[in-house]
Amino acid sequence: MVARMTPMPTHGNTSSGVTEEGDLHDDISDECTKRGWIALHGSMAHRTHRTDGEPDFVIIAENRVLFFECKTKTGKMSTDQLGMQAHAKKLGHTIHVVRSFEEFLNVIRQ
Repeated sequence: MVARMTPMPTHGNTSSGVTEEGDLHDDISDECTKRGWIALHGSMAHRTHRTDGEPDFVIIAENRVLFFECKTKTGKMSTDQLGMQAHAKKLGHTIHVVRSFEEFLNVIRQ
């Protein structure tokens, strides 16, 4: 049996976190495409076109839907994002906050 190896990210993400959030977005988008998943993701340049606090990614994978908020190694969640995360938790969902591609991979392997 041949194991599927996920290549390391192309933008220098490490477990300590990225310095550019866009790099993490690119790596996550690429991984979703490779896996044949649907990644709903808005433009980072058009924040006003999103729902306040909406996570960066809603990913439709096999038998599950995942929510991800991407942050740099020093990035902080806004009040709206924290509110959205708390409301989602109350409804039985988790919005995962990831700061590196490695953290993203750890969540999707669960």
